[in-house]
Amino acid sequence: MSNARLSAEKQAMVLAAICEGMPMNAVTRMFSVGKKAVKRVVEEAGEALADYMDKNFRDLPIIRAEIDEQWQYVGKHGQRMGKDEDRTERGDFWLWAAIDPCSKLVFSHIVGTRAATTGFQFMADVAGRVAGHVQITTDNLNSHAGNVRAAFSGQSYSYAIETKVFAEDGLTRASKSRRKGVEKTAFCTRKAIVGNPNLRRATTSHIERVFLTVRQELARFSRMTLAYSKDLEMHKLSTCLMIGVYNLVRKHSGIDGQTPAQVAGVETKRWTMVDVVNMTERYWQPKREQENADKALARRLAEDAVFLAALEKL
Repeated sequence: MSNARLSAEKQAMVLAAICEGMPMNAVTRMFSVGKKAVKRVVEEAGEALADYMDKNFRDLPIIRAEIDEQWQYVGKHGQRMGKDEDRTERGDFWLWAAIDPCSKLVFSHIVGTRAATTGFQFMADVAGRVAGHVQITTDNLNSHAGNVRAAFSGQSYSYAIETKVFAEDGLTRASKSRRKGVEKTAFCTRKAIVGNPNLRRATTSHIERVFLTVRQELARFSRMTLAYSKDLEMHKLSTCLMIGVYNLVRKHSGIDGQTPAQVAGVETKRWTMVDVVNMTERYWQPKREQENADKALARRLAEDAVFLAALEKL
């Protein structure tokens, strides 16, 4: 394993730099480590955090959930791809995420296309993590209403849609084009779809603020740079790393300087990056032992086959 040659402290510094928006090549130069080692550290930490959040973010006493999706591309911008190009691993992808606005916990996320099937898969995951009645708020994406009804069938919930109406910020059409579409929210409309949701609390502003943090602090989501992901699997694992650090490591001033995991009752203390590295090591240790055992068994079987072949020749 490449990152076994790095100390836990150095791995922690590598992960911290990645989560502060530093591109991978810059990390290799700053810490004098190989790119493969950095890639392995990110991959293994991302997978370990994904497993941790999947197992521990269950039966959450969430009262309200905000759901939204954020665009990014992998390998190549979707508008620049040809009609015959394969879009399963390249092109436009979305980060679907759900947040508890009270604890700031991003308790569910998935990276995929914007198809209704991906939306239902994500919404079913959200429904499987909450306990008790929950108020759900989404934007006005057409597939949301049907997916919410299907995923939360049999559960107690209410559902509202918030629609933001944008207006140009006093710019002419030409100046707006040069300024990359600067807009502001003119007003919002909120509509109850299922049950009796509290429309004063029905908003997607908290999850949109998380997306701003992701866009600023994960280089792969930065616009107009060369730091975009070239590989879909690496993109997914890097996203898991960022969200895991957001939930378990980052202190939030809006919740008295605690982490979302602490406020949600998932953890009793704030994690450090070294804690992330140690958890990653515990996750991968049995996998490495099993891999070594499988290799040893394969070697013995190969040696036995050679021995039996020699006996047949006698």
